[in-house]
Amino acid sequence: MKTLSIHNSSKTIFSIFMIVSAIGEITLNETVVHSMRVIFMPEYLLFLLGGLKILGVLAIWFSPYDWIKEWAYAGFVFDFVGAIYAFVVVGVALVPDVFMAPIALVLCLGTYVSWKKTKVPTTATPSNR
Repeated sequence: MKTLSIHNSSKTIFSIFMIVSAIGEITLNETVVHSMRVIFMPEYLLFLLGGLKILGVLAIWFSPYDWIKEWAYAGFVFDFVGAIYAFVVVGVALVPDVFMAPIALVLCLGTYVSWKKTKVPTTATPSNR
């Protein structure tokens, strides 16, 4: 029961983090647009990233299929690793941006691990041969 409580708390924090990020991307917040310009990425990707983040959060909360949740978590990890890589390659240290992607990555991985711990392991039934 404690693991489920930890998972729900981490999932809530991570989801709020992602929704706020998605809103900033979809509304073309000037800070987000500036960050994209710094790493030489086109602004039109912001609509795609924001929309996919919202779909990912919905998948994590409401999908009945584990494989969809796995793909949502994978998409988030690709997003965060790509952002970290872009800032490292460009070599620019924008103070809030440099910390946001690693923090989001840690939150994502923590939420994923806690989700996996809440899963009931399926036991193999012996065949009656």
